[in-house]
Amino acid sequence: MDNEYHNLGNSLQESGKFDEAVIAYQKAVELNPDFSWSYHCLGDVFVKLEQWEEAVVAYNKAVELNPEFSWSYHNLGDVLLKLEQWEDAATAYCCEIELKSDFAWSFGNLGDALIQLKKWDEAINAYLKAIVIDRDLPGIYEKLGYALRQTESDLNSVFQLCQLPVVRENREFYLDLGRSLARCDRPKSAIIFCKLLLTNEPDCDIWAAQLGEFLQEQEKCISALASSRATVAQKPDDCWSYYNLGAVLSHQKKWDEAATSFLKAIEINPDFYWWFYYNLWEVLAKQNKLEEVASLYRGVVVAKPDAFWPYLNLGEVLTRQGKIEEAICCYQTVSYRQTFGAIISKDTGKMPDTGKMPVPQNTQDTGKMPVPQNTQDTGKMPVPQDIQDTGKMPVPQDIQDTGKMPVPQDIQDTGKMPVPQDTVKIPNFIIIGSQRCGTTSLYTYLAQHPQILTPIKKEMDFFSWHFDRGIDWYLAHFPPMPEGEQFLTGEASPSYFDSRSAPQRLYRAFPEVKLVVLLRNPVDRAISQFYRLTDLNWEVRSFDRAISDEITRLAQNPAYIIGEEPGNYLARGRYIEFIKNWLAFFPKEQLLILKSEDFYAGAATTVKQVLDFLDLPEYQLSEYHNANPGSYQPISDSMRDRLSDYFRPYNQQLEEYLGRKFNWE
Repeated sequence: MDNEYHNLGNSLQESGKFDEAVIAYQKAVELNPDFSWSYHCLGDVFVKLEQWEEAVVAYNKAVELNPEFSWSYHNLGDVLLKLEQWEDAATAYCCEIELKSDFAWSFGNLGDALIQLKKWDEAINAYLKAIVIDRDLPGIYEKLGYALRQTESDLNSVFQLCQLPVVRENREFYLDLGRSLARCDRPKSAIIFCKLLLTNEPDCDIWAAQLGEFLQEQEKCISALASSRATVAQKPDDCWSYYNLGAVLSHQKKWDEAATSFLKAIEINPDFYWWFYYNLWEVLAKQNKLEEVASLYRGVVVAKPDAFWPYLNLGEVLTRQGKIEEAICCYQTVSYRQTFGAIISKDTGKMPDTGKMPVPQNTQDTGKMPVPQNTQDTGKMPVPQDIQDTGKMPVPQDIQDTGKMPVPQDIQDTGKMPVPQDTVKIPNFIIIGSQRCGTTSLYTYLAQHPQILTPIKKEMDFFSWHFDRGIDWYLAHFPPMPEGEQFLTGEASPSYFDSRSAPQRLYRAFPEVKLVVLLRNPVDRAISQFYRLTDLNWEVRSFDRAISDEITRLAQNPAYIIGEEPGNYLARGRYIEFIKNWLAFFPKEQLLILKSEDFYAGAATTVKQVLDFLDLPEYQLSEYHNANPGSYQPISDSMRDRLSDYFRPYNQQLEEYLGRKFNWE
């Protein structure tokens, strides 16, 4: 009976009824004031309600009643960090660590508090201990690098305190740490670290050689930044000169300047598919610039109500601000307009350009990202003349008055779309991958079929990276279907294929959806992906360095797939692992596996195969252009042999599992 209110609080907290949970826990501690767990749970609920001061009181009472429970100290430290009470936070984490010394986050958070107190050596000690426990702790090398750039100590005492003296036995750890600093923070931090190691072990040739490598990397960074600044000076009205400068600055962790450059790029050309450039949005979010961008785009959609890209860009910034309903309204607006334009075009037998370019073209020749021809000429999404009078983009007056994207009344009342909910089309098919295997070209060809309508983006990455945005956000991208019309729709997100969570999520949402996957020789796929990311200014390492870094990472964690960052050149080519994951949920009859080399050699034949799979009639195109080409210098024979050797066992397992030959070498 004593725990009745405590158990009720647990149930209410699990169901998301936090205010009611508070009442239940408060009643529990009133009846049983010596039960520390009720105070701890009460603190947890206050955290979810962002009532920080109340959470501190609850956690303090919990540790007073049960000073042996480490987790109450940890949660108390987290709240004190939120309140910027650095000394008290550091004390809480130290108490936790005395009880439990194997949790990397505790050391990492302790380091964060010590940084604010400018206790540089103590912070370095905490970060080093965190790395010993978990080398993949998010943001740890950037934080360590910052502390290293502040200290004037030789760190010998720190190394001893960590029980990691600079001796032969620990060289491998410190060598890996230096490389991680160069990769995850900046060469300057790695240089400082190497010099400190040389101070402690001056005759070590390994440290001297590594220092030379880091100094060369720093020179490349200085040169790249100087070149980008010079381009901006020569082309001050070119959005790409600012975008590339922003990319270089962000690689060098110069976040304020990077955000300023990205903002300038958007201001120069707001009518462009900036939503695609995740690196730009991450920097703007990191520097708290999203509201500034949102204000800019609210003005743009008022001034250019017929434009296409500004609505998608506004939807992107609203999504990243957590304003999902407003973002959905943006997506529905352009989806509604695009759908009716496409239907009329398909009925007349004319297939216009869509104005959509979710995956930009190769940039090596021009140094700029291409803009579709139809948007270059008009700056607008092409819409047939006969629907322009009735299909205008709705920009209500209240967007100017309130500064917000209006949410239609029927969404406010019902949470539904402005078109009837039963007309919203769910995907009939999804091209799930793999990256750099021909997915963009295949999607482009299918989009021209008279019985296929496409969503407003090719790639939504919902079931892999953005599942937290909710199914309504996802469906808002798809076309509303007029009554009596029979169309199929589908998307193409290559990130799904290698996502551990996507198969189960997708099966639960759409168990009957048909899936298409293209598989390319993983050696060629890896090379193509690397040069693609280099073109986009997302990858700055050499190919050899990128592969070596990934081999090291996979040796530590073989299952680790990075999200929206450069990498995975090897991991994404281990197809057998992902195929098994998909077939654990979907029957073989719903998964069409295509060989990319066959597609490249005969696109029409492969497209017919896909149309048969989708139960659609054959539809021949006059031409099958490569929709997403790439070009690059060939790699050395030794590197190609190295990659072939790496992938060979995985390819053999794939052939045995599927009972078919791919003949990749």
